Amino acid sequence: MKLLKNTFNLESQIKKIAVLFMIGLTITSCSPSTSAPVPTSCSTSGTDFQNIYFTTLGSNSLYDDYTTMDLVTHEYTFNMFSTKTICQIGYQGKAALTSATTPYTISIFENSVSTTVPIYTENRSFNSAFTDYYTPTGSPITLVSGHTYTIKRTVNNYLGNISNTTGRICRFNSGPLPTAATLAGSIMGITSSNFYGTGGPVPNYGIPYIDIVFQ
Repeated sequence: MKLLKNTFNLESQIKKIAVLFMIGLTITSCSPSTSAPVPTSCSTSGTDFQNIYFTTLGSNSLYDDYTTMDLVTHEYTFNMFSTKTICQIGYQGKAALTSATTPYTISIFENSVSTTVPIYTENRSFNSAFTDYYTPTGSPITLVSGHTYTIKRTVNNYLGNISNTTGRICRFNSGPLPTAATLAGSIMGITSSNFYGTGGPVPNYGIPYIDIVFQ
């Protein structure tokens, strides 16, 4: 009888262990995995604009990376070599505007359609310590291969101090203008730039650092 009782207790313990094992296995299988990173298709590192900007900057010793041009609007015009959708836009603001949360207006024009009515416009504030990126709101901004566009950043309120309109530029100084090949990336090629508002225009003085990130 003692042997039978011990055998019964052993079987009971084995059943309990099996139940606990199955419960643990179920909980484990339902837990979300944290090992696989979420892939991204919108990287702000090594963008086509950055490659053009720094290639141009290094192409002539007279060019420099400088914050200047106290004019309201900084813009550049570019051709598209392939059809792409914009996923982020980056700019570095002025400290006074950042502190006051005073926005810039970012606009994009498709020049064959209209040079006065933008296909995209939005008011955004930017950090003054680094190039600050945001995702445009509204409908996707798709730029078409073979078409020409202009992107502008405009300071609508410079808080009574015109120096708040300056921005980061690859400045050409007295050097010759860069060649079309220098200004060409794999997705787009910059064809011209301009600076105006409360003065100017000052065409092709340099490239304003307005980064476009494509998916």
